[in-house]
Parts: sequence; structure tokens; C-alpha cells
Amino acid sequence: MEPSPPPPEPFPSPPRWERKRRWRIPEHPLFHLLLLALTLVTTTLFGGAVFSRGGGPLRGGRFTDGFEFSIPLLLILGVHELGHYVVCRRHGVAATLPYFLPAPIPNLIGTFGALIRIKEPIRDKRALLEIGAAGPLAGFFTALPFLLYGVTRAKPNLQPLAPGSVLFQYPILVRFAQDLTGAGRYTSTTVQEHPAFMAAWFGLLVTALNLLPIGQLDGGHVLRAALGRRQPIASYGVLLLAALSATRGPVWAFFSFFTAIFLGVAHPPVENDDEPLPFSHQMIALLCLAVFLLCFTLVPIKMI
Repeated sequence: MEPSPPPPEPFPSPPRWERKRRWRIPEHPLFHLLLLALTLVTTTLFGGAVFSRGGGPLRGGRFTDGFEFSIPLLLILGVHELGHYVVCRRHGVAATLPYFLPAPIPNLIGTFGALIRIKEPIRDKRALLEIGAAGPLAGFFTALPFLLYGVTRAKPNLQPLAPGSVLFQYPILVRFAQDLTGAGRYTSTTVQEHPAFMAAWFGLLVTALNLLPIGQLDGGHVLRAALGRRQPIASYGVLLLAALSATRGPVWAFFSFFTAIFLGVAHPPVENDDEPLPFSHQMIALLCLAVFLLCFTLVPIKMI
């Protein structure tokens, strides 16, 4: 019998400079603070130019003119993401600190929002619901004081609106706030909204968008925990409603299908998918539905 040939020499590892590098988003706290500082600048410039009476530096005013818009807005967005982060930590799920996303001005509001990155799958149904619900509920309750304050500070429009003006449609929660504070039932056509009110308005819109029950949005987390394996059926039903209302509510149709394309419709399963949720967690899911309905506006923005 002939001896077996010697095993082949292993291929040498490629030099470090030849290895494919995988780009990673920095997680150092200073990077998060840098993004927050940049977003504070862009949202302050936008708020000063568009909503403040001083005009901000873009219109010959002071930089601080925009603080009445930017600080409430960043608090709402930041508390939303910190809600997710704190509950992730509570359940032992690895997650990053919030990333604030500055945006160019003046065509956007100075930010694309904020997010955290959850670095591992959420395997437990209760944890999934709590993590998904924590952000929208925290942001919603943070927005309420600014809404109640700002709704009483609107100034009447003394001149007719010019063609091409942007009008903000109000969700039902604003109507409740107007009645509660005695501010009166005004609309965007008759007043100049206070910057704090507009920060709350954008915060409520972000809350409603995040609570859409699709894929891995916050609403998708809540729906998967509530319905288990039936979640994709309900999410496809939401997409159908969005498609049917596309001519009247294009914002929701666009965002729904954008999310479905990039994040998927079906939420990944959890290990205890078939376990029923306890009553307390069912109530949290219903609270999220109520918050969505309070914040929802079919046509948030329109032009005249």
C-alpha cells in the first residue's frame, strides 16, 4: 500500500491590508454627542427661519430664536429612543445609545429623526412588546406638555396666505388640547403656530409613523407580540389600506411601502410566539393603538 500523500499546505492568511473591511457605525459616546450637537444646530436654524418670530440667523435674527422649536423637538425624539434603550437594557438586549440624524436645511426640518441599533434578536414576546412600545409611549407623553403649552400661544394670521403656503393638518389630539386649554378650534389657515406647538406636532407625526404595524417598526414589534404568527396577515392588510388611500393619503402610502421594501412586512418570530400575552401587556398593546389613532392625520401636510 502506498503511503497517503501529505496534506496540502494551508493557504496563508491574506495580509491585513488585503482583507475586506466591514464598515461599522461608531459607538463611542463622543460620536453620539457630535451627532446631537450637529442636529441641534440644523434644527435650531430651521426653527428660527420658519417658525420663530425673530427669524433666526438665516433671516437676520439670533441663533437662539430657534431654540423654542429645536429643544422640544430633540427632547421628544431623544426620549423616544431612550425609551427603547432603557427597556433593552432592562431585558439584557444589547443596543446602542441614540443616534441623532442631522439633515440639510431649509427644505427639511433639520433632522431625519433619531434611532438606536438593537444588536441582537429579541427572543421573548413580552420583551418584544415592551421594547417596541417604550419608544412611542415615552415620546408621546414627552410631547404632551409642549402641545398643551404651544396650542395656547398661536397668533392670528393678519395677512391672507400666499399661494404655495404649507398648511399643517391637525390630529384629533390637537382638537382635544384646544378644548382642554380653551384655546379655541383654530386651524393652520387662520393662525401662525408657536414653535413649541410645531415641535409637538412633528413629534406626534413621528410617533404615528413609528406605530405603523409593519415589519420591524415599533408598531410591527407590538403587533408581532400581540398576534404572534398572524402578524403578517394584519400587516398586509395595513398595506392594502395604505394602497387604497394613496390618492388621499400619499404620505402614509409612501412610508408604508418604503418600510415594507426595506424592512419587510413579516416580523421575525420569537421563541415563545404561541404563548398568550398577559393581560397587562395586552393593555399596553391597546394603549399603543389608542396613541396611534390620537396622532394619526390622513393628510398631515398640504399646500394651497
